[in-house]
Amino acid sequence: MPQQNRTALTSRLFPILVVLLALATSALAANETVLYNFPGGASGANPYGGLIADSKSNLYGTTGEGGNSTQCNLGSGCGTVFMLTSPSWTQTVLYSFQGANGGDGSGPQAGLVMDSTGALYGTTASGGKYGDGTVFKLTPPAVAGGTWTESVLYSFKGGSAGSNPASGLIFDGTALVGTTPYGGSSGFGVVFKLTPKAKVPWTEAILYNFTGLADGGRPYAGLVLDAKALYGTVLDGGQYSEGAVFKLTPGAKASEPWTESVLYSFTGFTDGGKPYAAVIFAKSGVLYGTTGLGGSAGYGTVFQLTPPKTGTVWTESVLYSFTGGSDGSYARYGVISDTAGNLYGTTGVGASNDGVVFELTPPAKSGGAWTESVLWSFTGGSDGGDTTAGLLLSGGELYGTTSLGGQNSDGTVFSVVP
Repeated sequence: MPQQNRTALTSRLFPILVVLLALATSALAANETVLYNFPGGASGANPYGGLIADSKSNLYGTTGEGGNSTQCNLGSGCGTVFMLTSPSWTQTVLYSFQGANGGDGSGPQAGLVMDSTGALYGTTASGGKYGDGTVFKLTPPAVAGGTWTESVLYSFKGGSAGSNPASGLIFDGTALVGTTPYGGSSGFGVVFKLTPKAKVPWTEAILYNFTGLADGGRPYAGLVLDAKALYGTVLDGGQYSEGAVFKLTPGAKASEPWTESVLYSFTGFTDGGKPYAAVIFAKSGVLYGTTGLGGSAGYGTVFQLTPPKTGTVWTESVLYSFTGGSDGSYARYGVISDTAGNLYGTTGVGASNDGVVFELTPPAKSGGAWTESVLWSFTGGSDGGDTTAGLLLSGGELYGTTSLGGQNSDGTVFSVVP
């Protein structure tokens, strides 16, 4: 095409392209809303865990830094537990961890769980009586607006008792169950159970010690529970040393040990490798999860584990392999599901290296390809950046946190409309 014709065509198309780009940007910008910008200081900074909601749609979470203590992180605070009140999204700090001086723990890395009374439970990765982390409880005040009361239910001692919990907790009906990636008899982490007592500390029982070999090691994620067993992931170990999905089954009697079964060992190749996050249940006992590495391009996967109809061998299927481009990469934070079977999650890296929120839509016919859609790609600016947790689906919206970015560069709470 002659240069003058090409120039004329470009001049005619350019206004159209500008309009289309503006419309696309507008549609994308309307999809994400920053509900709260962490300011640092006493109000908290750098949320690393996900969120939970109560019956009134208020949101609860933790920050790894900030708060009113000067004992941690070169004076930047030991972390907080916070609430965002719906629909104004006004933030209230429910508790500021005090670190070494308070003996109450520091640096929470995970989200919370709430019981029927409104009490909150969580973990801190460090601090406590021995410096190896804690399990804590926050009891709401008798009168609205009063002070929440913190209790350290257990301080990890390191060694065989486990240390430095990096994930949240679950209730098994009467007790709290969780994991630590370190400690235990072999140093590769444990699954523990805390049973209530009238006075703290609660009683800890080690349900399983990982050896770091074929059974796996380094459980950084929390657990899921069905009527008969616990399920989780380990970052290391397994048959190929690329991590595994495991099942823990209780003994026939309370005095008998729990039994671990490896449901699947990742190879680190097209099937994925290094599962950092927890799995979730779907219909018919199917498990969904993510791997931080592996897949067809090496940037992580979303996978499905299908239980056997007979025998003991589970079947792994890769639903999506991240390419490392604008679709995201390094999916370390797990997925959630809606009633239609769509999966939602986050990746640590995206088009701007600050992560994405993605949706996976199941195929119309069984056996077809799942479709990935990027709902939001973080820029690291005012919209937030560095997604380090999974999502919460509540009232038709997705809620999450970024540990950086926002107006003050100390992280955000955001919502995305699927």
